[in-house]
Amino acid sequence: MDEKATYSFYEDDGATLDYKDGEYNVTDLKVKRKGKHIEFKKKEKATGYDTDLESYTLKLNGEEAPTRVRAAKAKYKEVSSVEEVKSTQESFFYDNEEEALYVNVPADEKHKVKIFFNGKKD
Repeated sequence: MDEKATYSFYEDDGATLDYKDGEYNVTDLKVKRKGKHIEFKKKEKATGYDTDLESYTLKLNGEEAPTRVRAAKAKYKEVSSVEEVKSTQESFFYDNEEEALYVNVPADEKHKVKIFFNGKKD
């Protein structure tokens, strides 16, 4: 059975009423387990706000360490700390103590990000 989660990320300037003129963004974020891998994808629903957002940091609790992370042919780099993953696009970090996986996804990523476990290749 597949497991999934969705979230709609809303963004505007937070200070004015410019959102009434369409100056806001809405991005749907989806995470779905498919067998031995997890997929993350985003879909922009509204894009009227000029954002300076550079990346999303995905945190998955209670996961095992992944064997690899990629988006299309781009392989994500494994780094050694939460701080490093947050500052390095296309990267991931697994915290053994907390059993938490962090993945830094560029905001302009157009492909699904796939997180593979147990060496299974799709």
